Amino acid sequence: MEKLVRRVTRVERSGDAKVIYKSEEDDEEIPHFHRLEQSVRHMLKAQLLAAQEAYQRHIESADKGGNAWLQDAPRNFMKARRKALKEMRNASPFELKKDDED
Repeated sequence: MEKLVRRVTRVERSGDAKVIYKSEEDDEEIPHFHRLEQSVRHMLKAQLLAAQEAYQRHIESADKGGNAWLQDAPRNFMKARRKALKEMRNASPFELKKDDED
């Protein structure tokens, strides 16, 4: 049980809190990868967006009939890629936000 529980705190009705048990082991520093995970999620979302955009553009080109889809393919892929890059740029972890300007 000691490995599972790091600390037990008793909170009373008055709002006072008292630590009853604290593990003797040093708390290992766990790296926080929240920003990295968020960036990976945004990149995957951007790739999904690019695939959906390219597919939709392909369907529209194929509906024109003939070999229109073949002629439109390079432009369709470039536009889909541009849309995905824009999405990735918006999700950049190094982007300066309005709160950070102060």
